[in-house]
Amino acid sequence: MTSQEQRVLEFQETSEESEYLAFLQKTAQQAQRLQEIQQQEYEIISHDDPTTYPPEIQRIREDILEASAQLLYISESEEPYEFVFIPNDQITSLPTNSVDFANLIKQCNIHIMTEDEKTIGENRVMTFQEFFEPFTGANAQDPYGQKGGYKELQKIVAAVFGGKDNVKIYKIGEQRRVGVYIAGLY
Repeated sequence: MTSQEQRVLEFQETSEESEYLAFLQKTAQQAQRLQEIQQQEYEIISHDDPTTYPPEIQRIREDILEASAQLLYISESEEPYEFVFIPNDQITSLPTNSVDFANLIKQCNIHIMTEDEKTIGENRVMTFQEFFEPFTGANAQDPYGQKGGYKELQKIVAAVFGGKDNVKIYKIGEQRRVGVYIAGLY
């Protein structure tokens, strides 16, 4: 091998190493950014102080969180349920679509939506029955052993909001991460 061929080979190896190192660095930066975003989302959600809620709302929150404590909405993210209180006496009916519901959340300055949810890719509103049937119905699949928990949550949500007709479920977001909001007026 000539010295020129040797230098070309060394250059190629160095170039490949540089590309690989750049790839690793980019991957590490993306992982760090994802971790920062997740931490920001957690901090935003944790700023909601339930001790400022009216006592009746605090009780409702405790009942719903207790009923849903062991439940996960099985999807790509498999996250636990959270409680959100939107204090607004002027709301007399629930929005008819997910876009209006998302706008309501934004107007109330409640920072619970992730960046994926803010894009409002999926615009689906479900009735009480449509949402709970796959979890609690006679033909419900229950690979995670959550059927009893969902039946309890179903019962509490219906009781809190005065019946099934007063509850809507909004799915908001892109395919990668869809937020599910069980909403009712109190």
